[in-house]
Amino acid sequence: MLCLAERTFSFMSLSHSCQWPPQTEVYSRNFCRPVVFQLTQQQFIKGIIMSVPAKVLLVDLNNFARYPTLSIGYLASILRQAKFTIDVFSPLMVGVRGTIREARPNVLGLPKARLNHRVATSNSRWVRQFRNYVAKRQHSGITAHQQAVLEAFRESLMQSAPQAVLISTYLMYYEVCIEMCRLCKEQDIPVIIGGPYFVQEDVYAEWVKIDGLSGLIAGELELEAPNIINSLLNKQDVSHHQGVLRFASDGTIKGKVARPLKTLDDVPFPDFSDFPWHQYPNRIVPIVTGRGCSWGACSFCSDVTSTAGRTYRSRSPENVIAEIKHQYERYNVTNFVFVDLKLNSNLSVWRAIINNMQTVAPGAKWIASVHVGMEEDNGLSAEDLIAAAKSGCVRLTTGLESGSQRIIDWMKKGTQLDLIGQFLKNARAAGISNRCTMIIGYPNETHEDIDASARFLADHVDDIERIMLNRLAITAGTPIVRQLKRNPDRYQGFHIVSENAALAQVEHYYEGVSRSDHRGAVNQLLAHVVGINSKELLTQAQDFEGVM
Repeated sequence: MLCLAERTFSFMSLSHSCQWPPQTEVYSRNFCRPVVFQLTQQQFIKGIIMSVPAKVLLVDLNNFARYPTLSIGYLASILRQAKFTIDVFSPLMVGVRGTIREARPNVLGLPKARLNHRVATSNSRWVRQFRNYVAKRQHSGITAHQQAVLEAFRESLMQSAPQAVLISTYLMYYEVCIEMCRLCKEQDIPVIIGGPYFVQEDVYAEWVKIDGLSGLIAGELELEAPNIINSLLNKQDVSHHQGVLRFASDGTIKGKVARPLKTLDDVPFPDFSDFPWHQYPNRIVPIVTGRGCSWGACSFCSDVTSTAGRTYRSRSPENVIAEIKHQYERYNVTNFVFVDLKLNSNLSVWRAIINNMQTVAPGAKWIASVHVGMEEDNGLSAEDLIAAAKSGCVRLTTGLESGSQRIIDWMKKGTQLDLIGQFLKNARAAGISNRCTMIIGYPNETHEDIDASARFLADHVDDIERIMLNRLAITAGTPIVRQLKRNPDRYQGFHIVSENAALAQVEHYYEGVSRSDHRGAVNQLLAHVVGINSKELLTQAQDFEGVM
């Protein structure tokens, strides 16, 4: 299908003719005589409208990162290639800043963390719900300043005057999206919403019913964006595009979820020119080399049940290296963050980055997440890490999750503590800053498991520079939810309390976390975490403070 913005019509100016219908002439192939066509008034007016490039407003509600958003960058690049005019609305443009990860704690950091955990694990459901409500409002700048964001969006609609609005969002901004759709409906502007979790039926069944929403994206459809917008502007049924859902007047949902995108090299490099670069603490470019995770078995992980996480697919090494060179030259940046779930999923890509980074982007520094798997070659040997450091790698994040091998096995992490410990020592020796994620409150967890986590951190206090410690949050569609519903007796004292389909949240309560011995063990663990997070980062990694 031709893009609306690519269709052009040649008309004679009305000022040159007083007759209706106007005439236009083109020359026949023999170049001897013109062939005159007469256009109806409807054709003429439609032609004028279609000769003007359509304007699309891209709305970025992924305000966690301290760098431009990939999904918006991809859409901007693809739509510009199709000759659409693009404006971008980002909360950062109106002073709403992204979340800082693992901010260095002050003197109140430890008592605050302990109080927060005590309230979050209260025996009273009402106390827990109130705490969750307060946390939700403060979770990001967008939720904390929701009214200001909506007012800025209203002004953006008036100034930009788009013909269509595309919103990229996390589920947590459901209420914000409802209001944005209402504002667009008031101005008769069609709206498409996309995000990372709309392939889950319970989730999309709620979102697709938002009043004023023209279509919900359930798949990786960036390459189809021009055609979808064309259908939208031509008043056609957008659900004819696989992966676009809409709520019909008869109360049914039209359309179906799209299959995972396999031809990742076909996606053009993202265009970040619309982002307010001057407002970021540092100039950092995000890159994703693959979608999904080659391990993909962790029981708690919602990333692998997300839109882009279904099955693992990789770009070619050549395509990735070409993008690094392109972004380095276009934006004059030397800081890169690879946002793959695990960058060492494809060792050919992993080693291509290590071997070519300084050639295509001299002086570059980069960070990534990796999985310390049990494969014979996981790409993370001491030699690999030394080479990575020489190529500019300054920080690696890995999922430790627990210092108890028993809990790690329950989680189906596919890791061993001795291998993770050796990785941390080798990476630190190579000059790489280590960041670990951890989870507490997993089913069947005891105070002995928490004690084991504290001991692991004590043993590796010199090797780790940041810890992201989270209480277990359960997301709809993940393996652990299926296990709990299929065999609830498997996890003693662990209950599903309620479910919020629109947010894919499964509220749960684990009796074990309210035991005094468990709380005491967590208090000791928090002391280790706060101590580690109070460190100053390695000099070479400081540009990425608070990023990942």
